[in-house]
Amino acid sequence: MTRVIIITGAGSGIGQGTALTFAERGDWVVAADIDLTAAQRTLAGTTQPSAHMAVRCDVSDESSVQKMVANVLARYGRIDVLVNNAGILISKPLHLTSWPEWQRILNTNLGSVYLCSAAVLPTMLAQKAGAIINIASPHSFATTTNIAAYAASKGGVVALTRQMAMDYGRLGIRTNCVVPGAIDTAMLRSDIAHGDGVEASLAGWARVQPIGRVGQPADIAHVIHWLAGPDAAFVLGAAIHADGGMLAQLTPATD
Repeated sequence: MTRVIIITGAGSGIGQGTALTFAERGDWVVAADIDLTAAQRTLAGTTQPSAHMAVRCDVSDESSVQKMVANVLARYGRIDVLVNNAGILISKPLHLTSWPEWQRILNTNLGSVYLCSAAVLPTMLAQKAGAIINIASPHSFATTTNIAAYAASKGGVVALTRQMAMDYGRLGIRTNCVVPGAIDTAMLRSDIAHGDGVEASLAGWARVQPIGRVGQPADIAHVIHWLAGPDAAFVLGAAIHADGGMLAQLTPATD
């Protein structure tokens, strides 16, 4: 049976890499993104673009999410895997983060996990099978300065992942999350585009990650693909650290 995979934020970065990985391995991919052109561009990189589906979806808006899920069910009739990947970042200390900015970060990074999961769960419950993979962050566990809203949102993703695992694990639905390290994406590049420049900043990240390099979207996509499949059938409520050793170190490497 060919699986149906919904991936949010599939227009770039980890979402794009994940969409391509699932498509290459024979699944039907729903590439959801607030930028429809970007989602279409992702699927254009597959061998059978017409087998997949690009949809515009604002994951922070309930009606947009419900419409996406209805369209997926109308075309495929089932949903096997949901990857809650869409996310945004604002680097500001708490007292300089406006209430609209706080709401936007929390609604996009954490609220979307609720909205998308709640929308697909009735179908997965009827199927008595499904996998939901949420994308968390090292900031869920340890953090740096000036990233209050993002850290709060990603900490919530880990807590919600555990709760969903407890509520739905006995009903055939496995929920887990992945904790990426510094991954070479547009979001990371935008965040570090200051001072010595992007390339120098990326080299700095490579130096402080114990693995000695910055990650690529495919590094995370392969972990997500494993979590969604039968080889991870006994994995439930886990936060899988695919972070190049970032959270394993007491102090950053200096060589």
